[in-house]
Amino acid sequence: MPTWSEILNEIQSQAKQNPLVLDQTRRKYLRELSNHIKSPVILYATRWMDTPVMSQADIQLVWADKQAFMEAIHGVNEKQLALILHSPGGQIEAVKAIVEYLREKFDKITVIVPDAAMSAATLLALSSDTLIMGRHSNLGPIDPQFILPIPPIGQVSISAQSLIEEFERAKEEVKSDQRNLLVWAPKIQQYPPGILEEARNAIDLTKELGKEWLVKYMLKDYADAREKAENIVRYLGDHKKLKSHSTPITREKLRELGLKIVDLESDQRLQDLVLSVYHATRITFQLTTAHKIVENSNGRSFIRIVNPPQQPLQNPPASKPP
Repeated sequence: MPTWSEILNEIQSQAKQNPLVLDQTRRKYLRELSNHIKSPVILYATRWMDTPVMSQADIQLVWADKQAFMEAIHGVNEKQLALILHSPGGQIEAVKAIVEYLREKFDKITVIVPDAAMSAATLLALSSDTLIMGRHSNLGPIDPQFILPIPPIGQVSISAQSLIEEFERAKEEVKSDQRNLLVWAPKIQQYPPGILEEARNAIDLTKELGKEWLVKYMLKDYADAREKAENIVRYLGDHKKLKSHSTPITREKLRELGLKIVDLESDQRLQDLVLSVYHATRITFQLTTAHKIVENSNGRSFIRIVNPPQQPLQNPPASKPP
């Protein structure tokens, strides 16, 4: 199996003579993977594990990604798809739009997680028919998060469930002792108007989508599909139990919950090709300013490149008179 360093050496050995070697290497392994599994493959990956990241919006699943998928799917006529997913998550509504679009196009979708697909990307994975994961692969909690401006700290990611629980705690403490209002009022005033209702709606939407997709696709052959889906979504959405939105959830735990998972190691050639695509993708992020790659095994791609802001030119120091 080519390691990260071997893929890097492969790229570096050709870089001076061939400036397109990064794209060509990544696409070569995508094409070989497609030939091996006899299915078109789409890669969706962002640079969330590589620095610098110019903006969190540039590495998240967002509405604009539906257009990127439209570009990558153009010309793909088969009814099955393998989707390689490497993402920290993003907007639940965007995931809903993307899943609905993909499911209009494909009858069967296999999601391959070479490393990690967290948060809303986990929700996307739940819309597949089958998951392929390695012993090192992880999904994550699907409890919705909000990015809130909290001065003087700056932007802070807060669980929707934590927002609700904190507000309920504030109500109880103020109800028991009015003096607690002095402690809680400044904090509650930092919340944007309507945030609690948004939090409740986000939790409900996430659970509804997770259960709907599991019953319709991955668990469709089970008589107790609804019960299984309920248990899976309850566990993945339990912020209290999982403690952190970044908690990694292994394939063994996911299999125990009832998800349909194929071990990446069960096919050595499959493992070699998936990890070669993954290594080539991560090296692309490390050697360029690309922030997002959506690419198919036919070489069609959408690549988001974000350059750092240019520093303003400074006036040269004034010369001193002789």
